[in-house]
Amino acid sequence: MRRWLALSLLLVPAVALEVRITANLTLDPFPQAVVVERVAEPQGILVVYNFSRAEAVFRYHDEDLRRRGWVRTKYEVKKNEWKAEYRKGKAKATLSVKDKKGRVEVRLKEGD
Repeated sequence: MRRWLALSLLLVPAVALEVRITANLTLDPFPQAVVVERVAEPQGILVVYNFSRAEAVFRYHDEDLRRRGWVRTKYEVKKNEWKAEYRKGKAKATLSVKDKKGRVEVRLKEGD
């Protein structure tokens, strides 16, 4: 019985792992990386991946937000950091992705 339960948990689709931040904002984990930490923050979330390509993680989350109807209004790239701001109606969201030497920190917040 325990083996069956353990195997059934491995078969859960990635869609079920979606994290709802607020009524308007959700985050699907990056499918090619391992989530090592997930911390709820006021009106947002911090997700840390064990992965070395931060730009790929940013592109994935950026495309996911835009596919969900968010419009990117600002985009900024600094050394090892990607930032973007989005709007969906009156709602605002910010996405920040930082490369931390083999780990990638993703912060997604709704509001100012």
